[in-house]
Amino acid sequence: MKSHAILVGVLVSAFSITGCNSHEMKTAPVGFLSQPELMKKGSGETWTYTAPNINWSSYTGVYVAPVAISAGAMDGEVSENADDLPGLATTFQNALITALTAQYSAAPAAAPNVLVIRAQITKAQPNKPARNILPQTQIGGTGYGFGEVAIEVVDGGTKTVLYEFAGVQNTSRFSSEKMSTWGSLEKSFTTWSTELAKVCGVK
Repeated sequence: MKSHAILVGVLVSAFSITGCNSHEMKTAPVGFLSQPELMKKGSGETWTYTAPNINWSSYTGVYVAPVAISAGAMDGEVSENADDLPGLATTFQNALITALTAQYSAAPAAAPNVLVIRAQITKAQPNKPARNILPQTQIGGTGYGFGEVAIEVVDGGTKTVLYEFAGVQNTSRFSSEKMSTWGSLEKSFTTWSTELAKVCGVK
């Protein structure tokens, strides 16, 4: 009986510890952001840089460029889900536009007094909903997806980098997003767009 209790305790502990994925961005991403060397590590999931003395009120428009997709976004995984990435990039672009045009007018291109938003999906791991139906199938988080992005805000006139962000959005064991293939990544689009809008002075 005692050994059975110990075994149950070990399994519960393992489930509690490994029941969610915990991908981290240990270094600032390179290859897309203009000045990643300026970024500082925040939490285990974010890196940021903010230029000093930004006057957000001097900007009247915003141009959100088409969202890029890293060549290694799915780590070389051969999957039918890879065909979804262009549509997901458009979804992310639209989320950014919606969040930022609450304060700024939509601009057709970079120009003086216009904020230029550049973004890239750097990692995109789909959920595996069939593995997430029952609690006992979630040990290790093997069915959990995650997303990773890089975002840059540039002055459309001077090309000065105003803000850079890179972050990971992990799947929570208790989230409903894990029950759809791209639910976790799509939730992150809303999260990141809302946070970016706050940084850019959207009220």
